[in-house]
Amino acid sequence: IPQVVEVKTQMRTGNEKVFHFPTDCPACGDPVERDEGGIYIRCVNPDCPAQVQTRLEFFAHRSAMDIEGLGPAIIKQLYETGLVRQIPDLYRMKVEQLADLERMGKKSATNLVQAIEASKSRGLSRLLAGIGIRHIGTRGAELLAQHFGSIEKLMDASAEELAEVPEVGPV
Repeated sequence: IPQVVEVKTQMRTGNEKVFHFPTDCPACGDPVERDEGGIYIRCVNPDCPAQVQTRLEFFAHRSAMDIEGLGPAIIKQLYETGLVRQIPDLYRMKVEQLADLERMGKKSATNLVQAIEASKSRGLSRLLAGIGIRHIGTRGAELLAQHFGSIEKLMDASAEELAEVPEVGPV
């Protein structure tokens, strides 16, 4: 993880400009907020187009649900046409809807629907990694899936029960 280890003021030219953090999201215009630790600045709008598309990309990624053929360009097109606004929408799409999209014929649409269907068998840990729970990466998702065994048990778990999982902390 990169970190600042030294400031070399002697390398400054005098032409430097003060950086001002944005106050509004460049994608949707809603306000942004600094995380509690003061490190990250995030858009507060969960329906921000950039956030929605990034969540869909993350969900479809090889390390998560591994949905072959569902890359950034297709996701952008699905979002812009209104076919997909959230993850469950992916599982409602039909070949006929997809075949009408730009650069997507019946064969490509069929392959994508099959790839989405195949993702249903990826397992709980991949689902947990894919839905993008903050502070839960691949390893944390595996630990939670092993410990609880089902999404229902995980959803019913208290904060204390979650903290009992080895390597999972209070955050």
